[in-house]
Amino acid sequence: MYHSRLLTWSRNVYIFGLVLALVFIIPVAWFPFQLAKVAVFGLCLLVSAGLFTLGGGLRMFSNTSKGTKTALLVAALPLVYLVSWYFSASPSVGLSGFSVEADTIVFITLASLAFVLSFALFRSTSSARILLAGVVGVAAVVALFQYIVIVFGTSALPLAAFADRSVNLVGKWNDLGLLVGLGLLLLLVWVEFVEMPFIRRVYAGVVALLLVLLLAIVQFSLVWLLLLGSCLLLSVWSFLSKPARPSGQGHSGGPSKTASTKSAVPWLPLAGAAVAGLLLLWGSILGGGIASVFPVSSLEVRPSFSSTIDVVKASHGASLQKFFVGTGPNTFGQNWLLNKPKGVNQSQFWNLDFNVGFSTFMTALVSVGVLGVLAWLVPLALVLLGALRVARTALFSAKEKVLGLSLCLAGVYLWCVIFLYVPSENIVLLAFVLAGAAFGFSLRHPQVTHDDVPVAPTRAARLRFGVIAAVSLLLILSVSATVARRALAEAYTNQGLAALAQQNADQALASAARAQSIEVTGNDLLLATAAGTRKLQQMAASTAAPSKEQQTAFTEQLKATIASVERYIVMNPQDYRGYLLLANIYNFLTSLGVQDAYDTAGQKYKTATQYNPMNPEIPLVQARLEVTNKNNKDAEKYVMQALTLKPDYTDAILFVVQLNVANKDLVGATRAAQAAVQSAPGVPSIWFELGLLYYTQGDMQNALSALEQAIKIEPNYANAKYFLGLSYAAQGRTQDAIRQFIDLQKTNPDNSEVASILQNLEQGKKPFDNAQPPVSTAPQKRTTAPISQ
Repeated sequence: MYHSRLLTWSRNVYIFGLVLALVFIIPVAWFPFQLAKVAVFGLCLLVSAGLFTLGGGLRMFSNTSKGTKTALLVAALPLVYLVSWYFSASPSVGLSGFSVEADTIVFITLASLAFVLSFALFRSTSSARILLAGVVGVAAVVALFQYIVIVFGTSALPLAAFADRSVNLVGKWNDLGLLVGLGLLLLLVWVEFVEMPFIRRVYAGVVALLLVLLLAIVQFSLVWLLLLGSCLLLSVWSFLSKPARPSGQGHSGGPSKTASTKSAVPWLPLAGAAVAGLLLLWGSILGGGIASVFPVSSLEVRPSFSSTIDVVKASHGASLQKFFVGTGPNTFGQNWLLNKPKGVNQSQFWNLDFNVGFSTFMTALVSVGVLGVLAWLVPLALVLLGALRVARTALFSAKEKVLGLSLCLAGVYLWCVIFLYVPSENIVLLAFVLAGAAFGFSLRHPQVTHDDVPVAPTRAARLRFGVIAAVSLLLILSVSATVARRALAEAYTNQGLAALAQQNADQALASAARAQSIEVTGNDLLLATAAGTRKLQQMAASTAAPSKEQQTAFTEQLKATIASVERYIVMNPQDYRGYLLLANIYNFLTSLGVQDAYDTAGQKYKTATQYNPMNPEIPLVQARLEVTNKNNKDAEKYVMQALTLKPDYTDAILFVVQLNVANKDLVGATRAAQAAVQSAPGVPSIWFELGLLYYTQGDMQNALSALEQAIKIEPNYANAKYFLGLSYAAQGRTQDAIRQFIDLQKTNPDNSEVASILQNLEQGKKPFDNAQPPVSTAPQKRTTAPISQ
């Protein structure tokens, strides 16, 4: 028995969940942005599936749906992920990851279930129309929101947690462009193929123009490329599907005396293709002009296609198993660190631990192998199969064909995004939803019976329906509960990270404990370790002669901190961060004179190096460990390893200068640097080191010459500009110093130290007047560079 009202509610809840997945946001710093969106969608999916089952939808779905078995081929995706997970060396990462990433079993299962339910729900023309209208409506809403933010700034909205105009409701800046581009594409389809009054066409044209302008601001070339290809397809579709018009017939529809016919030229999609092509080629000029009026700062980087292919080859090697099922779900990050191209260390993104490759599809090639990427092709194949059926089946009316092909075109658009980019999880969910709806709508003809009432099921059939319903609901319940629990735990973890950034270790530890009471995850264990280490440092610095109670508290905190990081290592045995954090704890204990701490720290640093051999930070902290242990010779060896991995590593260069000061060998070090610049005059990092040596000795005149040469070779050398500005200030050349720090502030708008120095210089004060810790008046003595680069 079917309950149409329950089925309608099921569809509405499903669409409501999809809308929330795209726009749901809480404007606070601790909000787990994408994870919360996925969690809300999962809960709505659970409610929708329950209503669908209670309404008899599962029985109708099983009895009357031809193509159901074909739709269930999407189950190959979670099955392949499950097989790959079984062979993975990092099962906890593959199951749900740190934040239920798109390459995990939990997310893939949720997306596949969304596909199947969408396949069942959106068969009618009304439901398909509502779904598409919802997508266009969401695109319009996020565009309106973005215009408000761009024109009036974030102060116009209650979004204090966000700093600039690139904040949006969807996710990343490019995700906004993808969704707006999809909305524009569907709008073009409707204007071209749907009969509507002239005033509606005017409204649609205004909306389309605003969407194009926003896309020009976003300036994501992939969107223009996809719109170009889609508009060309629309042109062909329009030319072939629209009937020929009598050449003498006017737009009013009145017949003329001539009887010849004339093919309708698809001017609108051709114009769309022309605009997309022009903006693909020269849109950066327009976008740059708009950005100069309404500045938007957004930077997104990912590995190149060639780098991703290199990682695929290196991680799979000659293993047949890895070729077929990969290295395990969500393990791209581990493989990237082990096989990172050497040239990456010479870029400004050297310290980014990429967890994804060139695209979602290419990431899957590393993690789940050839079988995995074939499974990723299944939804796209079903969309194309559905498009073919809609186009070739005479039972579809003209309006139905517009709806069906709109769904298919939207599905192809988003799956091309998955193959060529790394969209956020909510965009991936939208791709699965539209793909399922497209294939389901393509099977709406023919019906089994005219009244849609199936034959009374047998007892075996009822049992089969019951088992399918129970398993499906349990699976959705499990996945949805996992995502919701993780989102809640991540919210507390983010609160703790915010507290830790304010030096509040106690609050951070409390937040980590609350997060762990909900679910023990890698992120809350990392928070507990970082906060515990900060607490230990504070306790050690609080008094010179600790009482017995303080010693006991220190010991208990130390045990708890080590227990947290060791548990993290058990959960993530191939993640270098756990070993590095544990080594840093023992490094700290070495400075306190704790027995055997030095040996343990050295062992853990070596293990961290095994899992991240290209990271120059690890040999640098090993060098600091050797200095703590009064072994400067080995310290020199390790710092040279760091500089070999990254010759312009400013932290290491600072350490070299500090080591020379400790060894009382600044003169010898300066001579060596002078010889180095003579033999390699085109290397800016050597000039920077020479300038820093002069600066440390107070020889500002020679420091100026060396630092100016470093900037001449590399104009964006931020730390060279920093010390050059200080050298100018020391020489009384205040205006020259101000110019350097103005340049630095443009490229480092969030650096409070640069802003403070610039303000002091403009007011005629010394650079470090009223400086507050951790800023010191002797930046050459710090362990980290003043400016991150």
